[in-house]
Amino acid sequence: MSTAPTAKVVPPGEGKRVMLFAVRFDYKVTAADSGGALAALEVTIPPKTLVKPHNHSREDEFTVVLSGTVGARVGDRVVEAAAGASLVKPRGIPHAMWNAGPEPARVLEVLSPGGLEAYFEELAPALRAKIPPATYDALAGRYGLTIQNDWIEELERTYGVKM
Repeated sequence: MSTAPTAKVVPPGEGKRVMLFAVRFDYKVTAADSGGALAALEVTIPPKTLVKPHNHSREDEFTVVLSGTVGARVGDRVVEAAAGASLVKPRGIPHAMWNAGPEPARVLEVLSPGGLEAYFEELAPALRAKIPPATYDALAGRYGLTIQNDWIEELERTYGVKM
C-alpha cells in the first residue's frame, strides 16, 4: 500500500548512494518519496563499462543522459545517446547500456512504478560477497528481472566495454 508523497529536498552530494562495482547509484526520489509511483536515480557509469543487460517485468525505465555519451541496446535496436538525449525502455523488452567513452557518463534513470531501488540495495553487499551466478539470478528474479547473460560477450567485444 502506498502513502501520499511529502515534500523533500535532497541537496547535491547528499542522500543514499549505492555502488555496484564501479557504477554509482545516487538516489534522488524513491518509491517511498513518490507514494510508489516512481524512483529516480542518478547513475554514473565509468569509462569502458557495461551495465548488465536485463529485462524488467514490473517497471518501465526512462533514461535522460546528463553528461557523456552512452550506448544502449533496447530489444534489437542499438543507439548512441549524448547529453540531453532520452531513452525509453519499456517493461518486457530486454535492454543494456554502456559507456564506451574515455570519461564517466551520468544518466538520470526513472523507474515507474518505483521499488526497484531496493534491488540495488540488496545486490550491492551480495556482489561484494561474490555470490554465485545462480544466486545472483535468483535475487534478480525476486524483483521481476531477467538477466540477459547471452548478450554480455557480444556487447563487450563489439563496444570495448567490460562489466
